Amino acid sequence: MSRTVTYTTGIVLLHFLVNIVHGSAHRELRIGLTPIASAFVILVVLLFPLIAMILIWTAKKQLGLILFSASMFASFVFGLYHHFLATSPDHIHSQPDTPWGFTFVLTSYALLIIEAIGSYVGVHFLRLPKQKSRAKAAP
Repeated sequence: MSRTVTYTTGIVLLHFLVNIVHGSAHRELRIGLTPIASAFVILVVLLFPLIAMILIWTAKKQLGLILFSASMFASFVFGLYHHFLATSPDHIHSQPDTPWGFTFVLTSYALLIIEAIGSYVGVHFLRLPKQKSRAKAAP
């Protein structure tokens, strides 16, 4: 198994699991999302990374890496804005001092870190074939 497959699969599965826990905290704290935000979360945050992972395991690795990188970066920007910048019930400082509030904050930070790493890893593996091609072409 290649490093590309190993790293991206690990990131996608971890991202999915943390999102499940984060979604549970949303539900328990009754922090709703707008219909557009809900659609974004379902498609871009949850489904696109899983589809990308499947593609990375196939001959469509390049397309999978593009989808992986884009979905991780879009998820990063979405989470950064909603959890850390915008003043709303979704902000980390709006959470109660309860176990679910702590879970919400912890998973918000975890998702931000995972998505940043995922964005970097995706772009890194997209650039890797180009770097290998240049190295072979050099005298």
